[in-house]
Parts: sequence; structure tokens; C-alpha cells
Amino acid sequence: MKKKFSVQVLVLLMVVLLVAAGVAEAAVFGSRMLQQGVRGDDVAELQLFLNEQGYRVGNIDGVFGPLTYGGVIGFQEEHGLLVDGIVGNQTFGMIISLNDGNISIAASAPIELQAVDNDSDEFNFSAADLDLFARIVHAEAAGETFQGQVAVAASIINRIRSTRYPNTMPGVVNQKVSGYFQYSPVLDGRINRPAGESAKKAIQEALNGNDPSNGALGFYNPAKTSNQWVRSQPVTTTIGRHVFFK
Repeated sequence: MKKKFSVQVLVLLMVVLLVAAGVAEAAVFGSRMLQQGVRGDDVAELQLFLNEQGYRVGNIDGVFGPLTYGGVIGFQEEHGLLVDGIVGNQTFGMIISLNDGNISIAASAPIELQAVDNDSDEFNFSAADLDLFARIVHAEAAGETFQGQVAVAASIINRIRSTRYPNTMPGVVNQKVSGYFQYSPVLDGRINRPAGESAKKAIQEALNGNDPSNGALGFYNPAKTSNQWVRSQPVTTTIGRHVFFK
């Protein structure tokens, strides 16, 4: 009798755990605090966002483990938030603001990169060119606003148009001058990370003619750049942490 009762309790406990797991899996992003040990669709959305922003958290598996914790810590440090590795109201708010106010990050359909309208005829970019384009924009500007990402994309297009630079996407992105790469992600390997959806949208905006950089041929982060030549160039605009120049 005692053994039968123990089996019944075990079965009941398993049912409770399965129901609880189902609730966790269906959790809406922003509806609960996220920390190590929790799992669910909202954790998967968090992981997708962190990966797109350049904080590598591994596979999108919906499990808040050490890699996701490290990604949250990095995100909080970079954006001046309370650094505790827990995604509460403050961190949720920053994530949502960077995602153009969209709460559900994973709900948007993946964007297929394709050349568009007038500029596609001008450049005749291949699928590989567009992928490289999106990856360099992601590597350089994942932490910037969408406008800032479009501006970075536009400045790269402006280089391709300029007689001062190579006239192909690989030529501009991989260019070396006096032994130095023009874009640091090519040097440190960040260029090899997959582009996020925001970067893909940004390059399409730039290809459609949107240029928030005001005709810039380059950009730099004044907090990270000591190059006096770059700093001496005429400034076209400043967006976020990037100064754009001609």
C-alpha cells in the first residue's frame, strides 16, 4: 500500500512539473524576471537579442545558463545598467527601447537579403556581397540605434561610390591602408559573426537611398580612436557613439 501511494505521489509530482514547464515555455517576453536557471520562450528571445547585439550566448535553446548570464552582464555594463546578471524591469526597458519598442523579439520573420530598386542596378551586389555588408554593419553598429546602423551602412555605400576607395563591397570592407584594416571587425574576427535582423534592415534602408550620415565616407568612436588623421576630417554628423566624417 505504501509503495502504491509513493508511485501515485511521484506521478502527481511529474504532472505538476510538466504543467509548470509548459507555463514557463509559453512565458511572454517581459512578463517575468529572467535569471540563471529559468527557461522558456522568453529566454530564447533574450538569447536571440543578445546574439544579435554581439554578446555571444551560444545556441538559442531557451535555457538561462552561464553563457546567457555572461551576455546579460556584458549588456548591462555597456548600457550603464545595474550589473547583476538578472533581467528585471530596467534591463527589459533597455532591450525593448533598442528593439524599436517591440516586446516580442523572436516574433518577427527573418529577413531575406536582396538587392532593391535603383541601387541594386548601380552596384549589382551578389548575395555574398549583401551578407558581407550586413555582417560589417552588425559588427560595427549592433549596439547603436537603428538610425545609427543605417548611417554606418550608408557610409560604406558612399565609399564604394567614391573614387578614393575600391568600387566593390569586399574591396571596401577588406581594404588595408598602410598595412591597417579600415574596419576593425575584419582584424579581430567579429566580421565572421552572423548579422542580426536589425543590420539586415539597415542595409536595405541604405540601399533604398536613406543616408543619415549626410554623405560620410567613414566613422569612428571618439572614446576608442586616437588616430589624429581621422579626428581631423570634416564631420558630417554624430549619431550615438559614432562621429561620421568625409
